[in-house]
Amino acid sequence: MQSIEYYTDYRAFLRDYYESKKNNSKAFSYRNFCRKAGLKSPSIYREVADGKRNLTAASINAFISGLGLSERDGRFFENLVLFNQSKNETVRKKYLTILRGLKYKKPQKQIPIHQFEYYEKWYNPVIRELVTALDWKNDYSLLAKSIQPQIKTSEARESVEMLLRLGFIQKTDGGTYKLTDPNITSGAEVNSLAVRQMNRHYAKLGLEAIDRFSPAERDITSVVLGISQSKLPLLKKELADFRKKIIALTECDSDEKIDSFHTLVM
Repeated sequence: MQSIEYYTDYRAFLRDYYESKKNNSKAFSYRNFCRKAGLKSPSIYREVADGKRNLTAASINAFISGLGLSERDGRFFENLVLFNQSKNETVRKKYLTILRGLKYKKPQKQIPIHQFEYYEKWYNPVIRELVTALDWKNDYSLLAKSIQPQIKTSEARESVEMLLRLGFIQKTDGGTYKLTDPNITSGAEVNSLAVRQMNRHYAKLGLEAIDRFSPAERDITSVVLGISQSKLPLLKKELADFRKKIIALTECDSDEKIDSFHTLVM
C-alpha cells in the first residue's frame, strides 16, 4: 500500500492498512491492533474506518502508536484526521496548509494535497490551457494581456512556474509547453474546499461578463423551472453528461491549429 503522505482521507488509509496487514498475516485483526494501541474498545478501528465514529485527541495518539508511524508520518496522520473531521472551512484550510508544509518523501506526478495551490487562483486553469495554445514565446506580458480580465505580468509568471513545479505542464525541447494530462478533474475531499473558493471567483467573473462582453462574444442564458425532488439527480446527471460531451468535442483541438482561444466555465 502507499504511505500516508499519498492519502487525502485518513479513513481510506486505515482501510488499506488493515487489508494490507490482513493479506500479509491471517493472525492480524482489529482486536490485535486495538490491544497493541492500548485501546479498550476492540471495535473502534472498524467503526472509525467505516466512518461511523470519529477519532479524539487521545485516540489519534493511540492509532499513531498502533500503526507504528514515524514522527513525521504521525504528524501527517494527526493533521489529516483533524482536516477530515472538521466542519469549519477556515479550520480545514488551516490544517490543509499544515499538510502542504509536510514535505513528501518522493515525487509524484500529481500530488492531491498540492492541488489546492492550483485552485487558489482563478486564472491558473486558464493559464494551463493558454500556454499550450498561444504562441507567446515566453512573453509573460503577452500571456497576462491575453486573459480577460487582464492579470499582472508577475501573476502570469508565478502561475506558469507553479504549473511546471506541480507537473500540470511540461516544457518541450523546442521551448513550447504541453499538458501532462489533457483532461483533469478535481477530487472529492481535498479539492472540495479549494474548488468552492474558485467557483466563487468564476461566479463573480460570470456576473461581470454581462457588462464586459458584447452579446456576440458571450452566451449567458437563464432558465427558471420547477421540478420534483426525485428528478434532481436525473437533472444533475444530464448536466454531467453534457460536460463530458463538451470535453469530447474539444479533444480534437489537440491535433488542429487553434486560431482563437476561448475559456468555457461550466
